[in-house]
Amino acid sequence: MSPFNFETFRQKYPDDCKTKSNNSCVLALYSIVLAGEHKDSDYWNEEHGASDIIRLFETIFTTYDWEELEADLKNWTTSQLELFTEAILSGYYSYTNNGIYNDHYDIEKLTQTIPNRLNLLLPILAIEKERDLQYHELSWIIVENSNFINDHFEIVLQKDPQHLNTIKTIFESFARFDSTDPMIITLKNKIDNVSNK
Repeated sequence: MSPFNFETFRQKYPDDCKTKSNNSCVLALYSIVLAGEHKDSDYWNEEHGASDIIRLFETIFTTYDWEELEADLKNWTTSQLELFTEAILSGYYSYTNNGIYNDHYDIEKLTQTIPNRLNLLLPILAIEKERDLQYHELSWIIVENSNFINDHFEIVLQKDPQHLNTIKTIFESFARFDSTDPMIITLKNKIDNVSNK
């Protein structure tokens, strides 16, 4: 996406456009969030916006783009971060609610961006703390979608066992909210099992 094309979004949403990035990949992603922020919840609940974001991750994002995105998140509104957090913890046509990939997709390819997506949760949680969000909106989104982390736990560790530290940090940030939630208990057990080996 060229800066000229993004300028249309800046003009259409002048009050909501908060990005300070000049990175074309980050701007392409931000345009989805910015435009989707004004659509009804079905746009996100039915994964249209989420799938569009994940498709960008899987097709055009480089290591540099991930770094640029992480640096720009602090400029986004809390509402935009909520939509984005929900999106990065979902967003597959092939990924079902039961945590199963449809057979005709290449799981290795589909899961290649998951470590990067989990890494983005760390600055998002830091922003929540920095903004002193009273209701911990971003943490609750992660809690509600922790099945995504559970479903990809083994895949992420196969890619690099060091990702366990990221998962532990994410877990520690939200486990205090509801330690009786079955998804949180499952994640704790997975972490403990790997840590005790």
